[in-house]
Amino acid sequence: AALSIIGGCTGTPLVIKATSTWYRRVPLPSWTPPDRVFAPVWTFLYGCMGVSASLVASALAPTPLLKSPTVRLALFHYACNLLWAPLFFGLKRIKLAAALNFVLLSSLAEVIRRFYALSPTAGLLLVPYFGWLMYAAVLNNAICKLNPTDAYGYSNARLQADLAKMNDMTARRLGLL
Repeated sequence: AALSIIGGCTGTPLVIKATSTWYRRVPLPSWTPPDRVFAPVWTFLYGCMGVSASLVASALAPTPLLKSPTVRLALFHYACNLLWAPLFFGLKRIKLAAALNFVLLSSLAEVIRRFYALSPTAGLLLVPYFGWLMYAAVLNNAICKLNPTDAYGYSNARLQADLAKMNDMTARRLGLL
């Protein structure tokens, strides 16, 4: 579980930077959760993922884990999960992040099915994550609608990030930072 949580923290610096620069400056749905909700929710969910993976590893023993198609699918899903924050918060590619949500949801549905077959508890531990991921996908899509992306991939999110950079540069040049 600890490794899963540590891996999940890799996107945290991008999220923190984004929430202090562009994310809270773009139009967001009224039902967007407050920033303080995300860390505890994701810590809990990554913990569930880690325990679930541990149960599956025990159920598969002594089979080498990387030879298992189920484990390979779970690793693919986890890698996609870790890509989402850099896409959305780091690169401000909110539309591409929305598309990645569909990959995440479809692969997670199959991971849950396969994990449940090996260990019902392992499969059930991923259900809260699936629910949160559905909510996050709907939120991401709503943010895309409120902040359309043009033909060149430029959106209000990228504009706000660029404005924040220009503000910082100006403040540095004036000796205010």
